[in-house]
Amino acid sequence: MMSSYDESQERFEEFLRTYKDEQGALAYWTRVQQMSINDEVSLSIDFQDLISFDNLFLALATENPQKFIDTVNEALVSVLRIEDPDYVNSIDITTIKARITNYSDHVALRAIRSKHIGKLVHVSGIMMRASEVKPLLVQAMFQCRICDEKIPQTQEEGRYTEPARCPLCDKKTPMRLLPHESQFRDWQKVRIQESPDELPPGQMPRSVDIILEGDIVDISRPGDLVKVTGLLQTTPDFSRRGGKLATFNIFIEANGVEISEKEYEQLEISEEDEKQIQELKEDPYVHERIIASIAPSIQGHTSIKESIALLLFGGVGKTLPDGTRLRGKSNILMIGDPGTGKSQILKFVAGLAARGLYTSGKGTTAAGLTAAVVHDTESGAMTLEAGALVLSDQGIACIDEFDKMDPNDRTAIHEAMEQHTVSIAKAGIVATLNARTSILAAANPTLGRYEPQLSVQDNIRLPFTILSRFDLIWIMVDTIEATRDREIAQFILNMHQMKKTKSEPAIPPVSPSFLKKYIGYANRYVIPVLSAEAAEEIENFYVGLRKSAEGGAAVPITARQLESLVRLAEARARMALRPKVTKEDAQAAVRLMEESLRMVALDRVTGKIDIDSIVSKMSASQRSSSDIIIKAIKDLESEGASTVNRDVLVQKAVTMGLVREQAEEVIEKLLAEGILYSPREGKIRHSQS
Repeated sequence: MMSSYDESQERFEEFLRTYKDEQGALAYWTRVQQMSINDEVSLSIDFQDLISFDNLFLALATENPQKFIDTVNEALVSVLRIEDPDYVNSIDITTIKARITNYSDHVALRAIRSKHIGKLVHVSGIMMRASEVKPLLVQAMFQCRICDEKIPQTQEEGRYTEPARCPLCDKKTPMRLLPHESQFRDWQKVRIQESPDELPPGQMPRSVDIILEGDIVDISRPGDLVKVTGLLQTTPDFSRRGGKLATFNIFIEANGVEISEKEYEQLEISEEDEKQIQELKEDPYVHERIIASIAPSIQGHTSIKESIALLLFGGVGKTLPDGTRLRGKSNILMIGDPGTGKSQILKFVAGLAARGLYTSGKGTTAAGLTAAVVHDTESGAMTLEAGALVLSDQGIACIDEFDKMDPNDRTAIHEAMEQHTVSIAKAGIVATLNARTSILAAANPTLGRYEPQLSVQDNIRLPFTILSRFDLIWIMVDTIEATRDREIAQFILNMHQMKKTKSEPAIPPVSPSFLKKYIGYANRYVIPVLSAEAAEEIENFYVGLRKSAEGGAAVPITARQLESLVRLAEARARMALRPKVTKEDAQAAVRLMEESLRMVALDRVTGKIDIDSIVSKMSASQRSSSDIIIKAIKDLESEGASTVNRDVLVQKAVTMGLVREQAEEVIEKLLAEGILYSPREGKIRHSQS
């Protein structure tokens, strides 16, 4: 039996020396030679390469995984010893490891069973929490307290064992551990949990502990997607009284760890897909086709679908020379009457995005969105657990029922939306985690339905600080219109009967699975740059809107909207896989922004777009009217009256240039806000006087 292991060791050494990749380069040999230069003690090896070289390894790894790992490690040491003897002598050879990744037996976390114990398994999931890195005693050196004899003792399986008696003077005595002559290895315990897209609905996510040793500790952060190859081990459960039970806990002793840092890396794009992607890119109607593929089961709302398509592609994040980061991800808010299909759109987007998460207002807390500090029962230390925004890093977080969220919890999102980080300082842990997430939120108007007579602010009672962080705000109003209603009714009923809709769409949509690949491809390979014409187009729109507000009138648009336009234009260029943002892209972004502003910020009195109507209690025209009313009341009071007759006040306001209805409306508003008050019917006085 021994000979076959020697043979497999030889085969592995041969593999390291002679394995060539598809380009014909010696993939592993060059890395072995680099090890001493880069001061590395491990070499990661793709198991698929290994078995394509010799199938012997597959049988070996399945039958006796521990022996397989030992053999592979010994082979690497012996190769290194010939290649670079000085390096091997300068370090401890037990730390030299061949790390196996991409093992062929991939097991889902919820499929781990007793048959896997002692076998090599390959699991993947999201890293939830990590303990601190501790030194683990491997080879201890003890000293007898009586005769000072030094006694080496190997520590087995992480348990601390002392020699029972001194071999020299044969006394049973407590030993003294000599730490500087003992060997320690780094040790860390992490927990990984099933990634949300693998989770069957209605199930609690399963998780498993993983022990990392040596140079793989601390290479991943909570929130990363990791793939781990290792041995499944067990430890007995202990009962409350401290006795061992017959049930066991499982953990994985990791051998190799890979981090899929980029969310699009796990998208396998075959040559066939690549051909399709290029075809779609050449299609003159590429934008229309992609927009038609977003939530095709909901009719209409083309602008909203277009903006969501742009959100999926995303602009380009930039880091300036002074370290300031500009975000590339857009955020969109949909406000609409019940039954306009908001949740359906959110669900669709969460399924389509590479790392999409769907949460709903009431069931979401600040800690659940950002990060929670958890007390680890075993070590007693405080650990961080990543929340939804951190887990959907580089993806999209869809938040439904945005208006029902607790205001204290909603403030947790502010930082994630603009800075793309989540900072916490709790229980002695001060940390900043990445949350590079687009947020797509849906809310109902405060009064249940959108009331066109009231101002936007009365309809959407959300704080201005958060509204200004949304690039586009859409209002979906359920209007009654016989022909359109019939169309929608037929559309929905046909869907329920599984019929083909009678008018085949002029522009065929793309399947969601292909769209996912297309978005991944675009994000990976296309980084669009603003052209001069596009920049000019955006600049003209911005300056033109600002100009319409000269002379102390409304501020129609802020610099945040300017950045939004750039992001939307970049996303549109990326949608057609173009490296340059053209004038058309900028025009499309401007069109969307105008449409959104017209819905949200149109001041009905002046007919101008007025961003103040979102950002403060009153629109600018109302604010100037209220100034007139207050000035009128002050004038009348200065004439000696402590309370003013309402009709006289209205009369005075009309002479100062207000329309009668407007004056009445503004007085009502000021009374409601407590700036004026009415001591008795028909009389009004100013609160401060």
